[in-house]
Amino acid sequence: MRNDKLLVGLTIDRFKGISPTVFLTIVRKMGVEFIEITKSVFDDLAPFIANLGMIQTGFHLPNCHDAGFDFSSHERESEIERLIHLINRHHRELHVRYCLSHPPESARSGRLKNESVAHLLRNLKMLEPPIILENVQGWDQQKFERFYLQAQEFLGEKLIGQCFDAPHYFLRGEDPVEYLVNTNGKIQFIHLSDCRSGYDAHLPFGLSGELPIDAILSTLKQQDYKGVINLELLPRKISDIKPLIQSYLKVVGNFDRIKYYKTKLRLILYIPALIKTMKKVI
Repeated sequence: MRNDKLLVGLTIDRFKGISPTVFLTIVRKMGVEFIEITKSVFDDLAPFIANLGMIQTGFHLPNCHDAGFDFSSHERESEIERLIHLINRHHRELHVRYCLSHPPESARSGRLKNESVAHLLRNLKMLEPPIILENVQGWDQQKFERFYLQAQEFLGEKLIGQCFDAPHYFLRGEDPVEYLVNTNGKIQFIHLSDCRSGYDAHLPFGLSGELPIDAILSTLKQQDYKGVINLELLPRKISDIKPLIQSYLKVVGNFDRIKYYKTKLRLILYIPALIKTMKKVI
């Protein structure tokens, strides 16, 4: 599945008791065309679907860092089976273009890692949407590529690509700009957020982070990038919402000045009232 246009998206999750639907309302008013969702949408499913409109989604499957388990976790098998059922039942009305998985990150020994990879792939094959795989900080690129080839052999055409997580790559001491230059536009899914040394902080841009955002965006523009750029930005307090929106504008403005100004106009019209509503909820 090759993208024919650039889509700039945002991760939508639960925040300080605020449901995903509240955030969806904000991003829809902004004119956002793509979002990445998590299992939290199933806590709020009916109103979320009702407010989705034409927005396309990706589904970020649970990972050990954020959820405490992933699809290789035998001890959470009943929860995994339930989630597979929910995704397969609702992926069309949720407009899910892909499910995203990390490699298994919890297993320590080589034997357990091989077993975890096999179990992960079996569970991924049970999902109806296509699959993409994301590089992680704890796996070097060579190891990840071996995992990807193994997944490709097992999943076949269900596996449609890699999500290049630039902060994960950068935090391994590697240069994400060089990587993007060498792949020459072959990557179709990208995660961006700012980070600090040794810490995948999922920061909005401009908050003392270290990722070379400007150079990454410039490289993608030179390559006439057509794919998904999802901003994995995790607000920690209500004041983070404004830099989160500014980060989205920065990426959109790099590629599409008309959409940038349209979004600015939408923000003037809608966002202050919505943020005021959010402050009442917290």
